[in-house]
Amino acid sequence: MISPLEIEFHNIQPTDLLESRVRQELAEFEKYYDRLLSCRVDIEAPEHERRGGLSKVQIDFGLPAGDIDQNEFGKLAEKPESVPMEVKAEHKDPAMAVHAAFNDARRRLKDVLIARFTEAR
Repeated sequence: MISPLEIEFHNIQPTDLLESRVRQELAEFEKYYDRLLSCRVDIEAPEHERRGGLSKVQIDFGLPAGDIDQNEFGKLAEKPESVPMEVKAEHKDPAMAVHAAFNDARRRLKDVLIARFTEAR
């Protein structure tokens, strides 16, 4: 990855456990797709845990424009060399929300890359 990983916590104290989970999931993601330009992870806990709210995770990836069509993920690129991909997930456990978001990102990217590969044939 070209730029460093950014992790932000909202309504939750940063913990080594959550940060290491994000880094572990990113390492697994990069085994599948190692051309990331950037990755920003926002982890938000519910304001009132007793009410049974869900933790929310949003991941913003920067992908090379040469690999993926600029409009593939429905969000306009701020930089012409980068294609943004946004992934969101919710779960009671913030670590599981992180896991779910990275799994969703892998599936979405796989679908796009397979579709592009089959079109090229």
